[in-house]
Amino acid sequence: MDKIELIKFLENFKDKKILVIGDIILDKYIEGSVERISPEAPVPLIRTNKEYYKLGGAANVASNIVSLTGQATLIGHVGKEKDGLKIMELTNEKNIRFIPSHVEKTIIKTRIIAEGHHLLRIDDEDITQKRIDREILEREASRADIIIISDYAKGTITQETMEVLQPFNNKIIVDPKPKNKELYPGVFLIVPNKKEVISMGHHEIVHKAGKTLREEMGSNIIVKRANEGMSIFSDEIKDIPTYAKEVYDVTGAGDTVCATLSLAISSGANLEQATRLANYAAGIVVGKQGTATVTIEELKAEILEEQTKIKSVEEIKEIIEDKKAKGKKIVWTNGAFDLLHQGHIEYLKKAKELGDHLVVGINSDESVKRLKGPTRPIQPEEVRAKIIASLWFVDYVLIFQEDNVSRYLTMLKPHISAKGGDYSIETTKPEERKAIEENNIETAFLPFLEGFSTTNILNKIKNNH
Repeated sequence: MDKIELIKFLENFKDKKILVIGDIILDKYIEGSVERISPEAPVPLIRTNKEYYKLGGAANVASNIVSLTGQATLIGHVGKEKDGLKIMELTNEKNIRFIPSHVEKTIIKTRIIAEGHHLLRIDDEDITQKRIDREILEREASRADIIIISDYAKGTITQETMEVLQPFNNKIIVDPKPKNKELYPGVFLIVPNKKEVISMGHHEIVHKAGKTLREEMGSNIIVKRANEGMSIFSDEIKDIPTYAKEVYDVTGAGDTVCATLSLAISSGANLEQATRLANYAAGIVVGKQGTATVTIEELKAEILEEQTKIKSVEEIKEIIEDKKAKGKKIVWTNGAFDLLHQGHIEYLKKAKELGDHLVVGINSDESVKRLKGPTRPIQPEEVRAKIIASLWFVDYVLIFQEDNVSRYLTMLKPHISAKGGDYSIETTKPEERKAIEENNIETAFLPFLEGFSTTNILNKIKNNH
């Protein structure tokens, strides 16, 4: 399928009005470290160091729509307590148009995480049936390009709600729960996961369950199959392979899929095109920690395979924080890398072996001139950065302007700073040594391959001419 054609749909996302109706959840995260086992019971004792909140459930669907430049209206229930106020605050920050119905208690899911590992989830919820004003539903449904029913089986999606919305069935996408299956007949699209379609289609084989569900519901079906991709059950059956490169956390991935499908379909994409776009989006979000969203820039880059390794310091800082939360070890090294030779390659390979992700700092042209003289560099910084980024064992590249990297070590706080064997802790610049010590960064001195250097190469060229 033409990727440029897929990209064109993204340009129309910003004009689309998506109505999200469903169970609103406040996702609370408590992060800390496990230092010992509790003396009271054989369970880990966690020393907390961070607590934060994210929009979950239907609110995360709306958050993904806004992140993808769409216009989201959210209808659902929250309490008037501090948790409900937090939902109101977060939706306001995300520019989500929120029309709340108030109930006694906000649904909250608390996740406890230590060193990037999910230890426990605590659910505090009210699953009794709740009512949404009929006039509000009819008014907002008539204005929307697509309606998403985000059903977490917490009482928001009822027979009454779906009867009010029945005239709009041709633009309804349902993220279902099997227990509410009887509420969905006739909608445009149902998007279950593998377990849900097996339950709703009454067959252990996904393709048979999907076909049965389509015939029974009179709806198009798209099945989310995790690392197996997605399957479409419409006039024909099509399997779309996964695009995920690293699956870290599937929390909220289904919300991302529904948000992307809604924007793509309302932008004129057919089911296959919309599914491919949603599959790309899901491939991005499962590589992030916790309840997350996807930006239009990330989606475009993923489709075009333009995930350049060359990043700004702010981008690399965010990436490193995410990788650290997943328990990954970060290695930093830097240099001019003017004329790449075998010595550089062997050195960078050894640096990569020290950890999980290698970040390489490249001296800017002006920095190289100050350090090496007015005739250097031979190659401009953009070319040097692209050459280094082309190496499979290099994960990220940063072009920096200063003559020393102390500022970047302080900002990025890698676990290890790798340096060439011609350096020592004594010859390291004082500012850099201070940054290493203050940020508890380990230093590794790696030998270069003997007989290789940019200066030697340049001298040989001069002598030959």
